[in-house]
Amino acid sequence: MCFKTHVYLTNGGNMKPIRKDELEFWSNFTNDEFYEKRKTVDTEISQEAQSIAEKKKPNFAKECGLDKDLKNLEKHYQAYRDFMDNKSLTEQKLKSAWKNACNDFSEKANRLSKVRDWYDIRFNDDEITPEEVKRKLGDACYQEAKSHVRKSHTVHNSLDKIQKRCKMIFIQEHTLTTL
Repeated sequence: MCFKTHVYLTNGGNMKPIRKDELEFWSNFTNDEFYEKRKTVDTEISQEAQSIAEKKKPNFAKECGLDKDLKNLEKHYQAYRDFMDNKSLTEQKLKSAWKNACNDFSEKANRLSKVRDWYDIRFNDDEITPEEVKRKLGDACYQEAKSHVRKSHTVHNSLDKIQKRCKMIFIQEHTLTTL
């Protein structure tokens, strides 16, 4: 029976073979250790991102340059709601203005969504309500805050670097033993 082995140095400087199943064990062990730490760090990141998002949420539409469009949308939506029970002609006029505001808003917001990589946040061209917009902008604000926190979180970034180094060591050990 032939075992594929890898070699590593012991404390005494001697070379000791490591079998495939041992290599797999240590690789899994390392991944499990990083998983627990990463889970803790991700929780910390989510909490901090939530805190930042709550603070930024009221002014996020303005920060995105959508405040005027949102006010315009709210104005036309409210006018539509107020006169919905009136004559058919008035209803059609107001609904048309609201749909135009929806189209204008959704075009601009969807472009921003693509540029700013807002995951799963798209606006339909038809009948967008200000409540829906605010909810989606709140989600986008949270996504951006979480991304910002993740980029500047030293433990998260350190974990990524250390895990990459560990994987490189395993690959180098495997390469050395096959030579």
